[in-house]
Order: sequence, then C-alpha cells, then structure tokens
Amino acid sequence: MRCLLFFLMLYFISCSSPDNPHFESASDFILLKEETSPNEMFKYYEYQFNTGAFGYSRVFWSLVKTSSVNPDLSKSLIPDGYQIKGWSESDELILEKWEPYYYKSEEIDLSSGMEFLGVKIVVLNEDTTN
Repeated sequence: MRCLLFFLMLYFISCSSPDNPHFESASDFILLKEETSPNEMFKYYEYQFNTGAFGYSRVFWSLVKTSSVNPDLSKSLIPDGYQIKGWSESDELILEKWEPYYYKSEEIDLSSGMEFLGVKIVVLNEDTTN
C-alpha cells in the first residue's frame, strides 16, 4: 500500500511540475485551439491536460513554427499573466494581459512591439501609465 501511495505521489508531482515537457502526442493532452499565422510561418496552441479525477488542468498557450513536428510546447510557452487572443492581419501575435488564478512562476512584462520567439506581439490591456 505504501508503495502504491509513493508512486501516486510521484505521478502527481511529475504531472504538475512546470519542468514537465508538453507534447501534443501526450495521452492527456487536450487541444482547445490551434491557429496559424496569416503568413503560415507560425502557429499557436491553446491547450490543457486531462488530470484524471479532478478534471482539466489550467490552460496553456504556446507558439511554434509551423514546420515543427511534435515540438516540446513547454519551451515556447507564453509567460504567465498573458494569454493568446489571435493573429493580426500583419502576422502579429495578439496577447491579452490578465491575472491568472494560479501561482505565476515569474513576473515578465511584455509590451506591444516586442518580439516573442521571433514574432512581433501586440498586447491588449497593457498598462500605459508608466
């Protein structure tokens, strides 16, 4: 019985770890949305995981090149506090600033005009009072 509890604990820790790689081919991966940029060079994923008895995980957003095959989405995650809203007609990634309900791993400030993984971004709801 102790052994079973130990393995269950390890399983839940590994599934909740921010270092755990995210792959579209993972059995618990749930794709919510996938959208390609107008120039078809990049795409983003909006996804979560089936966490079993408790249902679904938080939502993640990740940006990848369209040529990537089964990429590790954890390497291109949008920083906590931002979510992808879509693409502009000029291939800019539109992000919205928001306050997540979970612990943020670190504070990262993004602003319109910056690049994220080689893609220019537009940030909605950004604080312009600085």
